[in-house]
Amino acid sequence: MTPRPQEWHLQIATTPYLISTSPAKLDHAFINASFAHKDMYWAKPLPADTLALMLQHSLTLGLYKHRPAEPSSPRTPSPTLEQRDPMGEKWQQIGLARFATDHVSFAYLSDVYIASEHRAAGLGAWLVRCCGEVLDGMPFLRRAMLMASEGVGEAYYGKVLGMEDVHGQDAGLVCMSRRGPGSALGESGH
Repeated sequence: MTPRPQEWHLQIATTPYLISTSPAKLDHAFINASFAHKDMYWAKPLPADTLALMLQHSLTLGLYKHRPAEPSSPRTPSPTLEQRDPMGEKWQQIGLARFATDHVSFAYLSDVYIASEHRAAGLGAWLVRCCGEVLDGMPFLRRAMLMASEGVGEAYYGKVLGMEDVHGQDAGLVCMSRRGPGSALGESGH
């Protein structure tokens, strides 16, 4: 059973922002465009049905910016809410964070991304703190994991989420991985 969607709200100056775990709000075109961005070097766009399957089996925090209503022309009838936005809301997705999880004992954080034009406002830190709240809400969580770049990424996720190198947690524990045929990773080892 998938948990109920959660929401967090933030206002910066006059602009409202929303983080939601509701799968219905996700903009698949935005997510695939994000996967194509050079800053998400570990990902690549997926076929629509494959992306939908991945998202169906993930817990995704979508980050949205409020879109002001467009003024209607007196000569043009006002579109219905559903015509303006199929989700019935005026939100534009500008970021995401995705957990591969069983919603109980394990969570792997991946695909943390904010569109470049929205990065200087502190939205990324807010998104990651919300990820921490999701983890804190899993009382039977055994382990949360992520992969981060050495240095800045490692220090950041250590500070904000309490993550640490697996070697520092459990003596004798080895973290292992295997790249799949769909891996977009290069030879650099990231």
